[in-house]
Order: sequence, then structure tokens, then C-alpha cells
Amino acid sequence: MIMPEFTLSELRYRRLFEAARDGILIVDPETRQIIDANPFLVQLLGYAHKDLLGKELFEIGLYKDAAASQSSFSELLQTGYVRYDDLPLKTKDGGRVYVEFISNVYQEGDRQVIQCNIRDISARKLADAALRESEARFKLVARAVSDVVWDWDLMTDLLWWSDGFKTTFGYTTGATEPGIESWTGRIHPDERHRVIEGIHQAIDRGLEAWTDEYRFRCKSGSYALVQDSGYIIRDAAGKGVRMVGGMRDRTEQRKLEAQYLRAQRMESIGTLAGGIAHDLNNVLTPIMMSLELLRADSVDDPEANAVIDSIQTSCRRGADLVRQVLSFARGIEGQRLPIRLRDLIDELRSIISATFPRDITITIRVSGDLWPITGDPTQLHQVLLNLAVNARDAMPHGGILTLAATNFALDAQFAGTSREANVGRYVLLLVSDTGLGIPLEIREHIFDPFFTTKELGKGTGLGLATVQAIVKGHGGFITVDSEVGRGTSFKVYLPADANTFRAQAGPSHPEELPRGRSELVLVVDDEAAIRLITKRTLESIGYRVITASDGAEAVALYAKQGHQIAVVLTDIMMPVMDGEATIQVLKRLNPAVRIVAVSGLDVSENVAKVARVGVNDFLPKPYTAQTLARVIREVLDRSPAKALG
Repeated sequence: MIMPEFTLSELRYRRLFEAARDGILIVDPETRQIIDANPFLVQLLGYAHKDLLGKELFEIGLYKDAAASQSSFSELLQTGYVRYDDLPLKTKDGGRVYVEFISNVYQEGDRQVIQCNIRDISARKLADAALRESEARFKLVARAVSDVVWDWDLMTDLLWWSDGFKTTFGYTTGATEPGIESWTGRIHPDERHRVIEGIHQAIDRGLEAWTDEYRFRCKSGSYALVQDSGYIIRDAAGKGVRMVGGMRDRTEQRKLEAQYLRAQRMESIGTLAGGIAHDLNNVLTPIMMSLELLRADSVDDPEANAVIDSIQTSCRRGADLVRQVLSFARGIEGQRLPIRLRDLIDELRSIISATFPRDITITIRVSGDLWPITGDPTQLHQVLLNLAVNARDAMPHGGILTLAATNFALDAQFAGTSREANVGRYVLLLVSDTGLGIPLEIREHIFDPFFTTKELGKGTGLGLATVQAIVKGHGGFITVDSEVGRGTSFKVYLPADANTFRAQAGPSHPEELPRGRSELVLVVDDEAAIRLITKRTLESIGYRVITASDGAEAVALYAKQGHQIAVVLTDIMMPVMDGEATIQVLKRLNPAVRIVAVSGLDVSENVAKVARVGVNDFLPKPYTAQTLARVIREVLDRSPAKALG
């Protein structure tokens, strides 16, 4: 076989033709038939070299048909160049290979030929299809989840948001900027620098992920607390080119967490309040009983009786306040009585006039024909006191404090402005000041438990929360009007109740104490002051008394003198042997023993406790001599069968 002779340039071209990793076809422009093909193309299409020779391009799928091939060749001959970026070629086995196709016309000796360069893009096309499918799946998932999904192209600075961005933050389609400003511009100003600095540090330092928590502005202008996380996609050189992440609105979750923590704190307060109540009631009990003894010695001394009345009022107020602490901490229902609001306001005026700074002027305006209300006087006194104290604190340099009460008929139009208001008659209590005022941004939080703007140690954050709870518990509602620098007005609306109001007569005179008949009473209490004053009180009205400081001593005394002891008065909480255990032992010694249980803690809880051991008589601390004498007499006057319980 005689090999054709090639020039050096032809030889170099032939070597490139044979070794090229792209397909090359040589086509006759007149016949449009293939006159040569390189080995790569022959292998790509699965033909033998001889099988390709003489075929037209449309026969291997480069053109739809002969007419399309003729049209393309005409264009090629006119322009000298034709390019197609995505054409399918048919392989011998019927498959398809997608290629980029470039045709050039050039002169070869004394004739023109067409060279077609063909690059296999099948793998790239599959990768593009997979990428498009992945992108479509990503967007479907982003649409399905409730969180906000985002995709940030770091090269172009374009940011894509999922539909969750609209539903979570209230923005409509087209209302957000296409760039990163749609994110950075809505971060709270106080946190913007920190958040942006943090995400750029994560990108620059080669980290795989970034996360942060901050406030993000909603369409309404309010801020949502969000948790934001993103993963950084890097190129082969490690440069960040893209970030994909998700943003979750944690506002409600944080509120629930705060409520849970507040509930735990309230539980702790309840436990603390119980201990304080027990101790305070033990302190108040001997004082209240001593007043009865003092009153008996000063029957003809009006001045002494006035002092005793004042002390007694203060003691009762203290006992009521202890009960109110337990009511707030444990949710105990308060008592409901007919109330003269004028009396409450007058009492409050006497307190604040003596204790508030002299540069605060107190103004009282109370209508003379106030409609009656029913409620807990201690709770409503606390409402007025808390509001007055807040007003005082809002006027550090003095001002005017106004307390007012008037009738208010609430119509349908007014009721429509508040979910808590109903059409009807109310008594309106007004507490206003000319102080600093409440800024708008914190006004919606002032009734939240533990929210306070006062310095550490100067406010618990429970004052207004307690006020709102009490007012709601009375079927009323409260509103606040305030302007910074001009003062604040709290308006408390309490429903009127004409059916339960009865004008109270003048000051009541103490009733005569029920007297004993020399019965022997065993008083059991670990507080020496209570034992002493109870003993003297009972002895002053005709009883004989022996005392014990704990349950063990009480059992020993009853074992010796049980046949003489008519009734046992025992505290529930005591060291060595508590009241419940003491009662059980006494019941074994004498099933018919008469027992009165005493406690300074929650009445309902302790009533149930002593009822389980067969005691139905209960005396809550603090108690007066009148109450003590009445209960002891009632127990002793029962028949023995009833006393067995």
C-alpha cells in the first residue's frame, strides 16, 4: 500500500485530526456528504469509519431533514460560519448524543471544504437537567415548609426569598428589593452591625455555616424575633459563592418560654409567700387577741379605745394583705362584699398624705351619688395603692396626683372599642399624674408580669400585673392614656351592683365574748406569744388553760389529764410532732376528743388535711378573741356524738 505523501503542515494537521478529543467532520459543500471523520467522532456515534463516509449530516441527526440541511448549507456558504449550541446526534444503536456544533468553510487546495467541530455536551446537559430538577425541588420544599428559606448569590449579591417570607413577615410580591438590602435593611438597627459583621466573618474565615438570633422588621412595623442559619457553598479554591439558609420566627416560642419561666417564678413566689404568711399570721394573732383584753380594761377611756381601734384596723389590714399575697401567688379567690369606694379612697388618702413627698399635691374628686359595687375591699385597696405609688414614682420632682371616682354608663359604641367592656353601668376610678409619661414602645408591656423600667431593687414588675388581674377578677377592665412629659391616667371600670349595696351604719360596737364554764382547754402552739395571749384570753372569759409547745408535749399532757380536758386547740405546723400527727395520736387515746385545728397557711389545703384525720373544726390565723371564743364555745356546746366527727 502506497501511503499518500503529506507536507509537514498537512502531517501536523492530520495528527491533530486523529488525536482530537472533540469530533471532527469534513463535508463536501456541493454534495453535503461526509468525506472524512476523526476517530473520536467515529467512536462517539458507534459507526465504522467507512459507514460514515458518504452520509449527509441530516442522516446522523444534525438536521431534521434534507431541506433543513440544504437551508443550513446555504447560510453556511454565505457567512462562512454556523453554530448550534445544543443538537442531538443519532448513534448507530438508536441513541442520542447532545453536541455543540460549529461549521466553518475553508479552502483546501483548489477546492472548498466544510469542517464541522462537534463537542459532546451530554454529561453537561444531564448535569444541567439535574441542577434544574434540584432547584425546582428546592423551591417546592421551600414553599412547603412554614419557615422562611433564602438563597443568596454571593457573586451577584442577589437574594431569593421563599413564599414563607411573605406569610411570616407580611410582605407582598414585589414589595422587597432583589438585592441583599431586602435582608440587611430590615434587621433591627441596634443589632444590624453585629449580625452583618458576623455573617461576613463566617464567609471570610472559611466556616461551613453561620447562625444568629436577632429582630427582623415585619410589614406592620413591629419586629419579630428570628433564628437565622445558613450554609456556605464554596468553589474549588474555597471562596464562598453562595449561601442557602432558613429563618424561623421564634417570637411566639420565646413568649411561651417567658410565660413558662414566669410560671416557675410565680410558683417560687407562692412557696415563699406561704412561708411568709405563716410567720406573719403568727405575729398578728397575739396582737389581735391582745386588743380585746386591752379594750376590756379601757371601757371608759375613749382615747384609749380610739388607739385600740386604730391598731385593730391596721392588724386586720395586715392580715388581709397577707391573704392577698397568697391570693396573687396561688390564685385564691377573694371575698366579695358591698363596698363604699369613698371609704377606700379616704383611707388611701390618709396613707399617701402621710407618706408621699410634700411636693406632690393630692387632689380627690368623688361623686356624692356613686353607684354601689361588690368586691374584695383589700384587693381594690391594693389596686388604688399600686396605681398611686406608680404615679408617685413618675413624679420625682413633684406634681399633681388625682384620685377620682364617678358613675359611668357604658353604651354600645364605647363597648365596641374594647373586648373586655360590656354595655352597662360602671363606676369609673381615675388615678392620674402630671409626671414623666410612658413611652409608646413600652406601653403595651406595662401589664406584663415582671416588666419594669425601674432600677434593680426598686421594682418587682408585679404592681400593674396585679392591678389588671384584680380588675379582671371583678369583671371590670382598665385603660391607660399617657403622653411623654405630660403625665399618665389610669382608668379602672368596675361594674356597678345596686342589688348588693346597703348603706353601712356607724361604727359597730364589739359584741360580748361568749364565756366559758371553767372547762379545761389544751392550747398547743410552738409560738410562745400565741400560747401566752391565747391562755390569758381564754382565762379572762372563764376557761381553765394548759399549754404545750409541740405535739409530743401535748400528747404527754393529754395522757395524764385527758379525762379533764374539754377541747384541744392545736396548730398544724409545729416541730417535733406536727398537728396532723398529734391529732392522730390524740384520736387513738380518745376517739371522742374535741379538737380545733389552727393554721396560718392556706385554709382550704389545711381543712382537707385535718378532715382526713377526723377534725371538722378549723380556725385560721390570725384570729381575734371574738372568733376564738365563738369557735371554742360552739365546739363545746355540741353533743358528744357530733364531736366524734
